[in-house]
Parts: sequence; structure tokens; C-alpha cells
Amino acid sequence: MNRRHFLASSFAAALHADTPRPNIVFILCDDLGYGDLGCYGNRIIRTPTLDRLAGEGVRFTQFYMPSPVCSPSRAALMTGQYPQRYGIHSADVPENSNRFFLPASAVTLAEVLQPAGYYTAHIGKWHLGEPPVAPHPLDQGFDHFFGLFGGRPSSPWIKYARSEDPEMILNRERPKVCKGHVTRIQTDAALEVLDKRPAGRPFFLNLWYNAPHEPLAPIPGQEAIYKHWDASEQTYFQTVTDIDSAVARILRRIAELGLDRDTLILFASDNGPENHTSHFSRGSSGPLKGMKTQLWEGGIRVPAILRWPVKLPAGAVSNIVAGALDVLPTFAAAARAPLPYGVSLDGGVDLVRALTRGQNLDSRPLFFENFVGQRGTLPYSLPVAVRKGRWKLFASVDLGSAQLYDLDTDPGEQQDLTLRFPEVVRDLTAELRRWRERVPYRPLPPGHRVETPSLEELEKRYYRN
Repeated sequence: MNRRHFLASSFAAALHADTPRPNIVFILCDDLGYGDLGCYGNRIIRTPTLDRLAGEGVRFTQFYMPSPVCSPSRAALMTGQYPQRYGIHSADVPENSNRFFLPASAVTLAEVLQPAGYYTAHIGKWHLGEPPVAPHPLDQGFDHFFGLFGGRPSSPWIKYARSEDPEMILNRERPKVCKGHVTRIQTDAALEVLDKRPAGRPFFLNLWYNAPHEPLAPIPGQEAIYKHWDASEQTYFQTVTDIDSAVARILRRIAELGLDRDTLILFASDNGPENHTSHFSRGSSGPLKGMKTQLWEGGIRVPAILRWPVKLPAGAVSNIVAGALDVLPTFAAAARAPLPYGVSLDGGVDLVRALTRGQNLDSRPLFFENFVGQRGTLPYSLPVAVRKGRWKLFASVDLGSAQLYDLDTDPGEQQDLTLRFPEVVRDLTAELRRWRERVPYRPLPPGHRVETPSLEELEKRYYRN
């Protein structure tokens, strides 16, 4: 029995009463850049499947994550709440920082869908904590788990990370080495979920790929596609094309099962592209400034495609300002799944309803934070930001310093308009102050390094018993 008591709420009541409850597939990439796909303007990397997916659904041009790094974005996707509510300010990297994990008190998307009759499966990267410090995904609403807890394939520990022949964990079993490339292994596991799902129940497949996060490895058989580029570029381009091929396998199986029209699919990325100091990282932010770990648009605005043939038009392009906080309410409304009693969301909306009814979201502010990332040699913006309508304001921790950009005319964030529009600065600073009152910033204790364990120590860990 689920560990929480669920009561009906008005949130999801009858929003899609005229449509059968869909199966839901959420495909999330890791560090895929806004400009990495053909449908977002890339003229080098081949992504025919994702370009076709965009042609069959809605492509968002302004879809945001609340953070330019992994764990906070994933927490928002799973809860519909700002990650700061759970003390998650940066990626959970046990080797060199504090732990940032999703606690047992958080109500996840899977815990909303599971009591509504959905079979729930998570495949791939989790990065919301590693047992026993954090709850297992099976304790947070998932019926099936095949993947890894850490930020990189094979292990949460950098020393043991690899994309070829990674270690993967099935439910609560000991990790096992799986032969092959991590993207293909995870795709095989997702196909098995589709084939063996319980009959008569809708399903929620949470397929979170590691790619194209480093470490990357050349993929056999694709070198010829990018033979005119250097080795590091070839490897990155091949990795993105491999994601595209993997999605093609998922879509083909859904079609073979006759579930095309009955399946809602969301494809997105958790933040911007990896900075190019990593050997094989060659991701693109397209026309946007910045990348992963930075609050400029390239770090938090991501590609996102939503397809649901019975409800959404094909080939549509949406400019509404949407993002991670909208995922849970969108899926819950489609599934007609009530929120548990006492749970409130942080302003997320049902995107299907917003799109079909022409809802304008310009009056809704979205907030962003990147305190822990202010280090190293990369340039950084001020550490907090708010987007509302056309305006984006950056501010210091004490809100005493600010920078203002008009994203309608300056998506590359080149011209600071603080002095020209003091009234906008004043209003958005007040928005940030009200947000910080609701979601206080609690400075963390000094970071502590957790020594990388030996292989013998890893053998003794909780999930290996």
C-alpha cells in the first residue's frame, strides 16, 4: 500500500474527462543543449526522429529548468515544487560537495500516478540521492527501477564512471555490469517495460538517459556520419544521434503496440550543454548565452517537445514560458490523478490545457538559483534570477545588485537595461523578495569531501547487500 493517504482534489477533476487516460512517456536527456537538435536549428547533428516528433506535436521555444545543474531540475520535475524547498541547491556529487537529495517527505510524480492505477517505471539516471542516505525510487512511487543513482553512468563516483559496459541496478538487486553503450542498454530496458507492462493498466515510463553527459565514448558504426569533424566533435555528435536512434526505437515499439494515439510523450533536457572543458563536450546553446552551471539562458532554457495526438495539434510551435514545474500538473491532469491532501505546487500549470485554450502565462514569474555553481574559472551571472513575461532580472543574494534583460529583443542577454527601466527592476526585485520569503535560502555548512570509496568499500554499500 502507498505510504501516503490520498484524497480527491479539484486540481485534476475532469480536465480531460472527454479523453481516455493516456499512457505517459517522459524522455529526459542529460546536458542536451538548446541548439543540439535539427528542429532547434542545428545544421550538423542528425536528429531525424526528434525532428519528426516535433512535427507531430508541439515544440516549445521557452521551456525552463529552475537550475543549470542536474539534481535541482530533477527534483522540480518530480515534485512540481522548487527544489530549494527540500534543501537541493546543486547537483548531488558526493566526491566533493554536500549531499543534495530528495527526501522521503517529498511527494513525487510517481506517487501521484501510482494510486491512480498507473504502472510506474523509472529507467536510467536518477541523481536524486543514493540509498541509504536517500530513499530508493521504489519507495517513492515506482513499481520498477532499472538504472543508477549517481550523476554519471556506472557509479555516483567519478573515478568509476563510464558509458561503455556500465554497472546498472535492477530494483534492489546488486549492480551488474551490462555489456554495451549506456544509451542502448537503457533503451533495451525501456522496451522491456513496454513489452511486459501489466495488461489493462495505463503506464508511466520515466526514461532518463545519461547522454550526452560526460564521460562519452565513441559509438561504433557512426564515425562515417561525421567523418569531416575532429574526434571530440564526432563523439559528441554521434552521442546525440544515438539518442535520436534510441527514441526511434521507443516510438516504433509504441506504434507496434497500437498505443500511438493513446500515449502522451514529453522529450526534454535537464539543463544546458556541458562546458567545453570536458574533453568530448561539444553541445550547443544555439543563439543563447551560457551553458550548464550558468543562469544565462543557455544554462536553463532547454529543448522540449510534447506530443499527444488526440489533444494537441501537429507541427505547432509554442512561445509560452513553460518549464519543469508544469510537468507534474500536466501529467496528473491528463491521468485524472488527484494530488494528495495538503500538497501544494509552486505555480505549475497543465500545459495541454494552456496550449489548447490559448492561455497566456506572461504574468507568471519563474525563479532560478545558482549559488553553489559560483566557482572555478567560468564566468557567472548574479546568483538568482526571475523571468516574467519578456523580462529577466538577475540579482545578488541580498537583492542589492541587479541586471535586467528584455528577452523578446535580446535573447542573447547582451544589453543590460537596468538604468533604462528602473520600475521593472523594482517590480521584479519585489517578486524575488516575495519568492525568497516563501522559499528561504538556507546557507549550507561548509562543503565536505567524501573520499571516493575503494571497490571493496563499494561492495559493502546498501544496495549491494
